[in-house]
Amino acid sequence: MPNSEAGVRSGQNVILVVIILGGINLVSQMDRVLFSLMVEPIKADLGLSDSQMGLLGGLAFAMCYAFMGLAAGRIADRWNRVGLIGIALAAWSAATAACGLAGSFAQMFASRMLVGTSEAGCIPSAQSLISDAAPAQQRALWLSIFTGIGTIGTLIGLVLGGVVMEKIGWRMTFVAFGLFGLIPLTILLVALRDRRETNPAAAAAGAWKHDVFSMLKRREIQILLIAIPLLYTTVGAATWIPAFFHRSYGVSTQEFSQVGGAFLGFGLILGTFAGGIVVNKLMGKDGRWEFWWSAISCSLTLIPLMVVYYGSDLNLAYGALFAAFFIAGTGFGPSMASMHTIARQSVRATAVAMMMFVTALVAYGGVPALIGIMSDAFAANGASIDDGTSLRYALVFSAVLTPISSIMFLVSSRIAFPTAKIHGLSHQT
Repeated sequence: MPNSEAGVRSGQNVILVVIILGGINLVSQMDRVLFSLMVEPIKADLGLSDSQMGLLGGLAFAMCYAFMGLAAGRIADRWNRVGLIGIALAAWSAATAACGLAGSFAQMFASRMLVGTSEAGCIPSAQSLISDAAPAQQRALWLSIFTGIGTIGTLIGLVLGGVVMEKIGWRMTFVAFGLFGLIPLTILLVALRDRRETNPAAAAAGAWKHDVFSMLKRREIQILLIAIPLLYTTVGAATWIPAFFHRSYGVSTQEFSQVGGAFLGFGLILGTFAGGIVVNKLMGKDGRWEFWWSAISCSLTLIPLMVVYYGSDLNLAYGALFAAFFIAGTGFGPSMASMHTIARQSVRATAVAMMMFVTALVAYGGVPALIGIMSDAFAANGASIDDGTSLRYALVFSAVLTPISSIMFLVSSRIAFPTAKIHGLSHQT
């Protein structure tokens, strides 16, 4: 059954909450993407191998982000969420600056671990605060805006990071980005308050554990914890998109970063905002549209992706790339809102943390690794590497995960919204 606590109101203006927390999410994405821009200068300066850089870019961050996210969700359900975000922001800003001071692989690895550990404290608390502040039927809209603002940070980080690096070098760029975090930190602590009533004694007595176990026993929750990560596999597969364009279309890395990256990035940003707006309108008609739209976006994404993978015209491929990530982006906010809708307020941040945990391991860690392994396997069986054939087969195989996600969203909606109780639920949840 959907959560009947219809947006436990925080007493704060939802626009203010989303703008401030969205800005912090933007800073998080800026700091996170900065490392990918600095791979070559870091590798040359510290004398590292590609394997070591892979560990710094993936394992050091993703594993800590995934596992710490679970703890952050529990803390957010029991403690002051604004304070938790403030601590996390201060910590990852310091860790980002520390990356610029690293003099060895071990020091950089430790800094990247701290970035992942501290950034994990942001999303569960932020989404929980937004969910409390927004009317239930508008959650998809406001969560989409929050996510969309964060996505903008990826583009800003890549563009601004490159400009700043040319001026002051990679080390001082990390330090400058880290110090910039003091600005949103000050705004957060001055402008926002967590007015949710908490009862640590009750939580310590087992109320929180009871709510969590009750949540995990529900089939619709179990299904969403699989469906949402599968939706995000399109983003995970994007790790290999630049390499695919280089091998299949002869596009240089520099050209793709300037042209293909813009098509992909703007598609994702515009789609994220558009999905929230559209579903916000549809929710007034039926409370299941958060699930339905997520399912639709998963399936439709497959069409332009096949144009990218099997096409031969570069301009058409760029257009299809924009379309694929625009469509995928429209499902991000609604999919997250569906989890908020059916999770009780007392464990909402934990539900988000579990969603982050599985998504980080499956979409951001597992899928890119699986694509690489499968590409090598196809190459070992005769598929060419140089013209992108082996990588194409691997990418196509990973793309079939999204229709599976569609089915799971539809099944979850049927369980969460029994037929006899459909009408009016968009105003009750």
